[in-house]
Amino acid sequence: MQTFELLDRLELLYADNSNLSDLRRAYTDKDLSSIFRLVNDNNKEDLRKLVMEDNTWKLWPILDSYVETQFVAAFKNFFVNETKIWDDCFSRGQLESKLWLLKELGKLKVDLGTVFLCAGWYATLATMLFESNIKVDKVRSFDIDESCVDIAETFNKPWFVDEWRFKSITQDIMDINYNEHVWQYWSNANNRMSYPITDSPDTIINTSCEHIENFAEWYAKIPIGKLVVLQNNNFFEVDEHVNCVNDLDDFASQSPLTEILYDNELKLPKYTRFMRIGYK
Repeated sequence: MQTFELLDRLELLYADNSNLSDLRRAYTDKDLSSIFRLVNDNNKEDLRKLVMEDNTWKLWPILDSYVETQFVAAFKNFFVNETKIWDDCFSRGQLESKLWLLKELGKLKVDLGTVFLCAGWYATLATMLFESNIKVDKVRSFDIDESCVDIAETFNKPWFVDEWRFKSITQDIMDINYNEHVWQYWSNANNRMSYPITDSPDTIINTSCEHIENFAEWYAKIPIGKLVVLQNNNFFEVDEHVNCVNDLDDFASQSPLTEILYDNELKLPKYTRFMRIGYK
């Protein structure tokens, strides 16, 4: 991800942080008034090298001084180790959809308990949940793509090392027991399989319903009474979107709930995203 893109996304995530807004304008627009507001005796050399020389190494200490989030440490890790990730995980559409989810969950004041994040990809949503005021105990992020594990655990390192409050697991979400799931993890450090671990989810989140080909089969696996948070969209133009819906009524017909806590849509530049929160 380019520096200007990362600064744009952080400004979106932390809209109340004026330093991030000024930093984005200073770097991208070379705005002198923003530079003057930011510069001080402690950061002037780092700021000069970042803005004038495009020295990315100076980006990280500056960001650390302005915002407290694991996203900075994660992207620094990817930069230092030249880790390739899909930039779409931090696109404006992805982040706006997740901010919307956090906003509405926050209003509901629900305790998520143990979360099963289905088709969790890089689990940036888990990072945002842990850093929010929403009550969450543990997050298990399931994705069929084994390349997601290391990246997801970098995004969520503080909670990964905290007795596995976060764990990324390579598994097809069709093979999960949503009552009580037993899983194991291969440890590269110890070159052995971990002991079996059992988790019972309180909340099931799937913000990638448009990617689930056999959605009805997957949804049938979720027990009645479980709290679910679901997102879909009408972005039919993307080949991987095999389960898009036309509108909110269409989405409701494929994900019936016994109690609806939230049911609405978010219009984005290229598509409309639909979200349902409630008890199956």
